[in-house]
Amino acid sequence: MSKLYRPHVPLSVCCEVAERQLRAAGEIKDVIAVAGSRTYSNKLRTLLPWLAWVLGCEPSELRLDHDPPLAARPRNSQGLGLKSRYEPDANDPDHLFYRPHGAQHAGSHDVKTRIRGDHGQLSDLALIKKARRYDPLTKNKPPKRKVKIHSKGFDKVSRPFQKRTKK
Repeated sequence: MSKLYRPHVPLSVCCEVAERQLRAAGEIKDVIAVAGSRTYSNKLRTLLPWLAWVLGCEPSELRLDHDPPLAARPRNSQGLGLKSRYEPDANDPDHLFYRPHGAQHAGSHDVKTRIRGDHGQLSDLALIKKARRYDPLTKNKPPKRKVKIHSKGFDKVSRPFQKRTKK
């Protein structure tokens, strides 16, 4: 299987994701005034500590999470040698979330990826396996089986010397 194409997430999208999450938590008004019209890197340095405070973790523990995972999304290939495009796009801010990484945090990125998804759903790895299993592109391929080599077999030959019984 070829390696999955994972495009770089631009800083503008990272800032938009952090602003959306802070707006949903009701903490955005103060932060927008501080982060205002800075460059994207400085704006992200201002937004992430606030978001980490809202989520109850350190800013270094925040990870950007694709929801649904990229490997479970349908892909459209753009021709020979070109990268495939995801549905929805890999850098769509509506499908990206910042999550704390460690398992000790509620809504952890590590737990969502390996153990269980949000609200008791399947983990991301289980969703990827399920999507691969029911992929219509691979469904029509014949299963790979080893070819059995059959022996010619031997004709049953009557035994010329059978065990003699005493009379």
